[in-house]
Amino acid sequence: MEEKKLKDTPKTEDEAWLALKKVKEAEEKARLMIEETRQKTSPEIIRKAAEEAENLRKKIVAEAKVEAEKLKKDIIEKAEAEALSIKEQAEVEKQQLLKKAEENFDRAVEKTAAKLLTIIKNRKS
Repeated sequence: MEEKKLKDTPKTEDEAWLALKKVKEAEEKARLMIEETRQKTSPEIIRKAAEEAENLRKKIVAEAKVEAEKLKKDIIEKAEAEALSIKEQAEVEKQQLLKKAEENFDRAVEKTAAKLLTIIKNRKS
């Protein structure tokens, strides 16, 4: 029986070494696969992140343009309304000044006519 054990021992050792060798090969293969995955994945992740950042930038720029156009439109509308209000106010003031000037002109004509009549009367006398 001991002989049988002795005969089985070298075979078992060989199997153990072979199994250990296979485990080491599997570990090396797994390590290489992990490294390869890291090398492939990192640039891909970076590329995807850059694409997402660019898409986000484009979206933000588009939203900013829309908001800027809206603000521009609002500012123009307010400016036009204010300009119209100023124009109307200026027209009212113009009409008031014309009316006052006309009244002053009529009074000036009356005063001038009265003075001329007084001068004429004084010459006749």
